[in-house]
Amino acid sequence: MKQKSEHERLHAKIKHDNWDVLVYLDACRYDIFKQVYKDIIGGNLDKAISPARHTLEYFEKMFPDIYEDIVYVSANALLNSKGIVFGIGGNSYDASKHFHKVIDVWEVGWDERIQTVHPKEVNKHATVAFCIYPKKKVILHYVQPHAPYICYKGYGTKALIRKQYSKSRLLEFIMRHIKHETLWKVADRFGALPTDGVGYLWKEVGRDGIIKGYTEDLKLVLRYVKQLMDKYPKKKFVITSDHGERLGEKGNYGHHHTGGYDKEIIEVPWWVK
Repeated sequence: MKQKSEHERLHAKIKHDNWDVLVYLDACRYDIFKQVYKDIIGGNLDKAISPARHTLEYFEKMFPDIYEDIVYVSANALLNSKGIVFGIGGNSYDASKHFHKVIDVWEVGWDERIQTVHPKEVNKHATVAFCIYPKKKVILHYVQPHAPYICYKGYGTKALIRKQYSKSRLLEFIMRHIKHETLWKVADRFGALPTDGVGYLWKEVGRDGIIKGYTEDLKLVLRYVKQLMDKYPKKKFVITSDHGERLGEKGNYGHHHTGGYDKEIIEVPWWVK
């Protein structure tokens, strides 16, 4: 019951807090945000509990209605204006049917060199949205600190794209029930490919290197959010996340692929100035 009340509390914050700009840092966990935010943006931090292990589950639960007062600036292709609906773990969400306007930063701002959307692209489109829709609330959805990490120039995902393979049901089962590090070690022992992009990175830099990439990208995106806050001082910004991320706890990485609603997955920041 405590977890449910926390989810209701988060929903009430989103619905009733008098924000002008709601910032989503994709896969941002509370504890690492807490380590870095003071020196970059200051402000006041609270812990929120996400009801979700991945983006689609989050928005299906948190934004189920039609929000004509909100413009969505999206660097995440899962939330798009095209009516393209993805399905993950039984959840799906068509952002085009829920918000006044969805701006597809992911479509025009994708950078092949880093294999992601740089936060500067979100800032560009945020400035346009503030100008065109001065009376609307705006949600800004940055990819960072979600992998691939700009810190490592997108390494891992590019390798996965070059060496793609089809997953069997057996492999899906294995990925859900065996620790990632164990699976990667076995794969490496037999000269096989890691099972995802983070696996490639883990082979090169290990867990500490992954944590570094995640943390550095979080610092980077916060600096870009700070630029917007300085440019628009009259707007009330709130920063949160759709879900967290495992960074080697119990040998696992990522969010919705393995395990349940661990604290690394559901504890997210709720920051206000």
